[in-house]
Amino acid sequence: MKKPITVTKLPLCLSALAIASTMSYADGYGIQSANRDKLKLDAWECKRCTHTTGTKGDIGLGVAQNDGDDTHFGNTSGTDKDGTVAYVNANANHKTNSGYRTDVDANRLGLDNGSASITTGRPGQYEIFAAYRGIARYDSNQALSPYQYQADQYQLPTQWQTGATTSQMSELSASLNANELAIKRDRYNLEGKYQGTFYKAEIGYQHEQREGKRAFSANLLTNSAMLAQQVDDSTDEVSAKLYFKGDNWLAGINAQLSEYKNDQQAVNWQSAFTPTFGAAYYGQSAVAPDNKAYRIAGHSQFSADGQQVIMHLGFTRMTQDQNYLPATINGPSPMLPAEDLTGQVDMIEMKLNYSGRVTREFSLRASYDYRDRDNKSELNDYPQVVTDSYYSGTATNLEYDRTKQQAKLGAKYRFTRATNLDVGYAYEHNNYSDLDRETLKESSLFARFNYRISSTWHLWLKAEAAERTGSDYLAVTTTASQSNPLMRKSYLADRERQRYGLYTSYSQGAFSVTANLHKQQDDYNDTLIGLTDINTQGYDLSIQYAVNADLHLNAYLNQDWRDSEQAGSSNFAGPNWFTNSEDNSTLVGAGIGYQNLMDKKLKLGLDYTYSDGQSDTEVSQGFSSPYGSYYSTQHNVNAFADYQMSETIGLRFDWIFEQYQDADWANSGLSVDSIPNVLTFGSLSHDYSAHYFGLTLSYKL
Repeated sequence: MKKPITVTKLPLCLSALAIASTMSYADGYGIQSANRDKLKLDAWECKRCTHTTGTKGDIGLGVAQNDGDDTHFGNTSGTDKDGTVAYVNANANHKTNSGYRTDVDANRLGLDNGSASITTGRPGQYEIFAAYRGIARYDSNQALSPYQYQADQYQLPTQWQTGATTSQMSELSASLNANELAIKRDRYNLEGKYQGTFYKAEIGYQHEQREGKRAFSANLLTNSAMLAQQVDDSTDEVSAKLYFKGDNWLAGINAQLSEYKNDQQAVNWQSAFTPTFGAAYYGQSAVAPDNKAYRIAGHSQFSADGQQVIMHLGFTRMTQDQNYLPATINGPSPMLPAEDLTGQVDMIEMKLNYSGRVTREFSLRASYDYRDRDNKSELNDYPQVVTDSYYSGTATNLEYDRTKQQAKLGAKYRFTRATNLDVGYAYEHNNYSDLDRETLKESSLFARFNYRISSTWHLWLKAEAAERTGSDYLAVTTTASQSNPLMRKSYLADRERQRYGLYTSYSQGAFSVTANLHKQQDDYNDTLIGLTDINTQGYDLSIQYAVNADLHLNAYLNQDWRDSEQAGSSNFAGPNWFTNSEDNSTLVGAGIGYQNLMDKKLKLGLDYTYSDGQSDTEVSQGFSSPYGSYYSTQHNVNAFADYQMSETIGLRFDWIFEQYQDADWANSGLSVDSIPNVLTFGSLSHDYSAHYFGLTLSYKL
């Protein structure tokens, strides 16, 4: 007796998806080819599909306590405030029966590196998106300086006594103030999207404001003073996109307009040194000028029968016409040839990509990329004033035009289901103006062999060889300081490169591991003076293991080594001194996550990372002279406990501990007056242990 056939009744929405997936691969029977005119869509009602409506998610209010004297810890904790700070977390959405949806997200909003966003609309038809993101980078809060920023100028105390050297500045120690070197950004976005039956339109606006201080070197002849330069600028960008689509094609156009405004017009400072000669008691230096840019580009994509062609064409124009500062404020200023640069740079880009399957086992791809940079700024003879002190003749601004062409050809062949070979060739040709070489060309060849040893174990090997050559190397003569004719700049020099990589991954049930070995060698085979050789090698190892449904473990290890050699000349002749640099880095990490503790109310997590990087440099000129210490070491512990007090209320505790130390031989142990003709910030090295404590009360909506 035959067994009865059992039919599993899938929900209609899932059944339709399965049918659609099958039909999309049948030649001539795709969904786009189906006649749907007589379909009674009203009868296609899913009886078991559910549509959730209402508000879901959670919102949390937290307080954080920073326990660290060094603001560098703020790069980890997200704030440099020493004390208590409040923040908001949120992850919630609201849906209506008519299909409207609103999503709200916030991540530590209130900290310098916090963010928030809201998206509302009807997915698949139109959406409006608004967002805020804070971005902060902290360098140091111990930059010592006697300068105060007043009335758009860096001024010294009224009792200041100048000196020929820093040791002769009698009021220096009593006038020092600690400055924080940090840049904070506030970025705001507003976007709108609308999708029709055959087109899609987008429009967006972004405003970014930067504020803070950064290191600046104020020079007057042979004397220099470090300043905590004020940063106060903004960038506005407007973008728009319009795309049309058909059965086998897509085409569209997009445009961007951006404008940069700098509220700082110049850096003006009072000299801390007695003038070497003349009366250079003040200095002035230009800052980044206001500028604009716009870009318009067109895109198209065609696909049929396993073949695809993508085309792109774009045009960009950058302009700058801010008025010049006087050539000098010390004595009569030489006349400038124009009021402003009238700067204009045009860029054209064109891309063409093809990919297609020739047979079931063999596929091809090819691409061509063209980019042209044309500087159309006016060329004039400008007076050269050395460190705002004395006139040294004129010089003409250079164009530095560049045309780049790159062609790539690749093929992939599948021998079996478990093995395939991917090979490729690339050629790049560059034309330059006003550089030591007019043309530069590079060709490279790579091969990658993939082997799936089993359903759980994957192995692949990649090798690449590249060679860079060019036209005759002729040192430019337009600079005031001439280069040694034997010197080769590394980005223009002949080079042979070899690169190898061995990668593997294994995954079996709850256990997975990935590993790779990589090595690269760069040989600057035609360089006598300059960078001559670079060797890099390293490995990565990552492991994840789920002990059970509640306990998860992970660990990773990364190490890299880089050795480089350089040759130089102290007598404008052949090489007579040599440098060897050995750089290495180590990154180690481990983590554990445990959930469903205490009647499934408690989750715990603990992560530890250790990173170490150091560089050892040795100069040889008859005898060896090693540089001093140059390293950074970091221990970081990140732990949390998340307890669900009730169905709607949760409490989370976060703890971050960081121990950080670095050293730079150039400024370790440096005091503000260690260098006779340079007024420094003192040592900017870091050596601290700091804690962050966060407590968040959340409510489930």
